[in-house]
Amino acid sequence: MPPLNDEAIVLRTSDFSETSMVVTFFTRESGKITCLAKGARRLKNPFDTAFDAMNVCRILYYPKNGDVLQLVTEAKLTERFRVDSTVAIYAGFHVVQLLNHFTENFSPQTALFDLTKIILNDILSLDSICRSASLEDPPEKLSRCLLHYELRLLQLVGIAPSLHECVECGKKIEVRRGARRAAFGMREGGVLCPQCRPGKTRVVSLSPEALGALQLLASPEEKFWKRLQLSQKTLGEIRGVWNQFLAHQMERPVPIFQWLKR
Repeated sequence: MPPLNDEAIVLRTSDFSETSMVVTFFTRESGKITCLAKGARRLKNPFDTAFDAMNVCRILYYPKNGDVLQLVTEAKLTERFRVDSTVAIYAGFHVVQLLNHFTENFSPQTALFDLTKIILNDILSLDSICRSASLEDPPEKLSRCLLHYELRLLQLVGIAPSLHECVECGKKIEVRRGARRAAFGMREGGVLCPQCRPGKTRVVSLSPEALGALQLLASPEEKFWKRLQLSQKTLGEIRGVWNQFLAHQMERPVPIFQWLKR
């Protein structure tokens, strides 16, 4: 097959031999691919620092049939993910680890590629305020940015929870001030009305404020989620429930990012 030229986000790398490495990319046109980069571990190599995680580059690779390594022969760095704060670095790794987990090889998702680029750039723009923050107390803007990404990621791969209607019967769930707390079923994948709630296990409750915020955070429109101002109480409630749901979907705890519960 002839080589393909594509824009790619670097998800992860691993050593293959003394001189070569395996690189997993999320590409704009082909989705996730895993490639062999010959000579990439040499001090002088044609790839330079293009393969650092979270970087965006243009790659030339030779596609191969089946579940085998593709061969990447060229990579030109176009956007470097360079931050100074530990919080921003962790946030970037969180994004690409989730993207790697929830996507399949050779399953193109152009909208997801574009979303990930935008979110990584948002994290870059927040680096300065992250420098004075800690892993236990990340900035509200960063927490909001990551929640938006997680919600949209699950929407785009088809496993997002139902946040507006009962996941069982479709009844609309009210989020007005003074409304009762909403039941959220981990196993069912969304909110439950009072009639469908009895008998369900692994159910938590959400305040109207937290559920309303989740609905806005899940919107693809920036004007909705970027204007939100989340109190520490509401943010903590959302993160506590949402981390449980993410862990349920991943079938394991969210990797090394327990600080996001705070």
